Amino acid sequence: MKKEKDGTGRCYELILNYNCNARCRFCSQGDFDKSLNAPFDAIARNIYGAYKDGYRRLGLTGGEPLIRPDILKVIALGKSVGFRFIRVQTNGIKLADPAFCRALVKAGLTFCKFSFTTDSAAEHDALVGVPGALRKALAGLANLRRLKIRLGTNILVNRRNYTRLPEIIKFYLARGITNFVVIYPVYIGAMAENCKKLGVRLSDCEPYFNEAVDVMEASGLPGEILFLNTPPCFLKGREKLAIGLDLFNTVVTDPAGGRTDLDANAAAAKVKGPPCRRCALAGKCRGADTHYIKRFGWRGFVPVKKGAAARPAGPAKRVYLSDNERCMVEILRRKPGAATRDVLALSRQIVLCRDCSDGNAVLTAAASLTAKGLVKSAFERGSYRWTLARPYTEIKKLL
Repeated sequence: MKKEKDGTGRCYELILNYNCNARCRFCSQGDFDKSLNAPFDAIARNIYGAYKDGYRRLGLTGGEPLIRPDILKVIALGKSVGFRFIRVQTNGIKLADPAFCRALVKAGLTFCKFSFTTDSAAEHDALVGVPGALRKALAGLANLRRLKIRLGTNILVNRRNYTRLPEIIKFYLARGITNFVVIYPVYIGAMAENCKKLGVRLSDCEPYFNEAVDVMEASGLPGEILFLNTPPCFLKGREKLAIGLDLFNTVVTDPAGGRTDLDANAAAAKVKGPPCRRCALAGKCRGADTHYIKRFGWRGFVPVKKGAAARPAGPAKRVYLSDNERCMVEILRRKPGAATRDVLALSRQIVLCRDCSDGNAVLTAAASLTAKGLVKSAFERGSYRWTLARPYTEIKKLL
């Protein structure tokens, strides 16, 4: 794909710090030095260098990156250098302040990835170790939704929430999140210490993974859920939703200056066992996490059969819009009859769009909106043109 060749699809990830305002019982960084904070001059060199090297997506994480006093300065620098995609990974506690949210967006933030564990305040607060954490994070979610930036969430599955994963996803869909990454834990740090209380086998999670995908398909968002640290054999018929079968295209720099290419190091903590030898995806799948195998073994791993058909997506029952679809609706409201080139140009003014350099993303969003009955197309003078099929006031209810 062109995006991979020219760098626009690659992400440069900066771990700004390891200290945090939460005490998550599942944190994989529990053993890391919390005193390590990347100095601003090093961050600046990395941001300039990344852009020069062709990266066009900037990710900021921690620890908790939003507790850095200079976070607005870091984001503003990324924007001034030229990054139009700037993502922050956060527990959301600091975002309860509407003024802080406005400042983040003004500085250049375009995508906020929350770490939610559940829809229960009592359970979430207990898991992250901070009373009122979910209430504050939900307030932050509402603040940023009003500012129309892209939103997503990571959901760390564990013994306390895995059976309710479908209901949790429904809860956050109703609050404006349409992009989900379900993360199976790595048993290091705090998660290793709490394994007996929070650990759960992948085979136990599997039926709820499938139900979660069913929810997304029924919402008209079949491609907006992915699974991290989950071998594809636990996603039967939906193996393509397992992160890691394709390239990560991400480089991570830590607070001490160490740099990790996720693709070059993806297999370092993985191991393959007897089931892998008979799996049709053995050439693409890197295997299972070694810490998992030491604790749970290979029970439940069933090889993917060669030629196995992908599970067809179920029919949509209630329509939600992905961020790319929301972006296109906003564009067609401003310019009815827009062609692909018009959408690409106008998307530069809307931070919701994550793929504004990719014409294929425009065609995909248009096709999905057409299938949902929200957009109609015409082919004129060698180019597709799109208009809204319903009044914007009606479609606005879905945004």
